[in-house]
Amino acid sequence: LSRVGRGQGPRASRQTRRMSDLKDTILAAHARDDRRALVGLYTQAADQTNDINTVCFFLTYAYIYALELGHRDVDALCARLDAHGRV
Repeated sequence: LSRVGRGQGPRASRQTRRMSDLKDTILAAHARDDRRALVGLYTQAADQTNDINTVCFFLTYAYIYALELGHRDVDALCARLDAHGRV
C-alpha cells in the first residue's frame, strides 16, 4: 500500500494518505476478525490502485473472504478477477 502514488505531486500525496488510512482500517478489521468488513475494504483498496497486479492481489483477498462468508459480492469479485485472467 505504501508505494501507491509515490512521486506524483499533491494529488499523489492525498492518494497516499487515503491508502495509508485504508491500510490502518484493514489492519484494524483483521484485528477484530471482521471478515465482512474485509470484503469491502479489500475491494475498496483494489479500486484505489492502478497497478493490475496490486488490484488483483486485493481482489483475491476480497474474494477469499467473500467465499468464506457466502457474501453477495462473490460473483462480482470472481468476474473482476476472471477479466484479468486470475481465476
